[in-house]
Amino acid sequence: MLKHIFPVIFSLLFLVSCGGTDFLANHDKPLQGLNITIDPGHGATRAYDNFRVGPAGEREEWINLRVAKYLTKKLTRAGADVLLTRAGDRDISLGGRATLAKRHQSDLLVSIHHNGSGNDPDIDLPIVYFFGPASKNPASVDFGHILLAEMRKQMVFEQPSAGAVYSDHLIYSSGTSILRNTIELMPGVIGEGGFFTNPAGERRLRSRAYNKLEAEVYFQAILTYFDRGLPTATPVIPDSLKYLDLNDRVQFQLDDGFGSHFFDGTSFEIFQNGEPLKAAWDEMLGILSAAPVPTQEQQVSFQVFGRNFKGNSIHPVAFNFLTETGDLWYSVDSWRTAFQRADSLLLAYNSVDSSDVPEKTRLLDETLHHYQLSLELQIVHPKARLAEVRILDLLEQKQKLLKLDLAEQLNIQRQILLEYYPQ
Repeated sequence: MLKHIFPVIFSLLFLVSCGGTDFLANHDKPLQGLNITIDPGHGATRAYDNFRVGPAGEREEWINLRVAKYLTKKLTRAGADVLLTRAGDRDISLGGRATLAKRHQSDLLVSIHHNGSGNDPDIDLPIVYFFGPASKNPASVDFGHILLAEMRKQMVFEQPSAGAVYSDHLIYSSGTSILRNTIELMPGVIGEGGFFTNPAGERRLRSRAYNKLEAEVYFQAILTYFDRGLPTATPVIPDSLKYLDLNDRVQFQLDDGFGSHFFDGTSFEIFQNGEPLKAAWDEMLGILSAAPVPTQEQQVSFQVFGRNFKGNSIHPVAFNFLTETGDLWYSVDSWRTAFQRADSLLLAYNSVDSSDVPEKTRLLDETLHHYQLSLELQIVHPKARLAEVRILDLLEQKQKLLKLDLAEQLNIQRQILLEYYPQ
């Protein structure tokens, strides 16, 4: 037993000795190898937006950009590969910003904003937003708390203690666009460094020196966050895998962000299609595993939750796999091939004697499947309406052949033809 204990203790002591700001201070490029997206909110809204302006005329998008530029320089000098979503007073679409962040394969997204109030000029406090429920987005919440603490420590607000880390669902029921459209790949936050509608707040935010201070706040928060490690989970799946066998356990190799696997053993969760599984943790190998639930769905999705020994959470990226059902469903990858196969199967179906119910049922289901697959592969293919008509006809025949109640499916199919293919 002792031969296993000593290497673990030695590794842990080594990692602890490397942690903290002393570790970062001894490196010229502490953020080397990290991709970070900095998003200065809004841009070029002066012509039509009368809200994002302070009492003395300072506009939010100008403040956002100045802070973002100062921050980008700091991060770049620290070795990070930084994407700045806009470098001037331009209006970049929200979808475009999210796409840029995803293409950059960012490890963190920081969207820089400043708040305003149309009915309370006295309000001035820091807010950090994350996407969705906190339990489903723990890594973003981790960074949000680090950032808020740094804001309170260094910046000036009229009501500093009133600030908080909030879900963006408090603003919009579906969350903010940029966080909603990047959450699958990276943690991210929207930082609101004070209220430009507060006269004292606006005076501070107009100051270039204060903008540099705010950039330093973000910089220190980012250093602290990454200094705690970027834990990850990687599926242990053979390269030759065609589909996931749900009779076998699913396994994930965990990395605590320091090349090892020191985690809080009570923090682990694995979800299959949003439902929790019973997870088993192999501390020696760093493998988290669970027995999946069999399903007839075409795809299955897993998310892994856990917290490393320094307190940072795994960002729960969704790992999607084809099931055996899905492998059979996607038997071809061309709409034309699927449609032609459906036509051939339809001829075979029509040629089978009606007394051979099992064979007729098999061919009917296969024919239905291939017409439906042709539409899934290319929804507007040249014979799309014909495929929909034949699906309706086959459903009617299935109801009659097997004496089933398919009224709901038939009504949906008739509605599709009526509403989507008007003649």
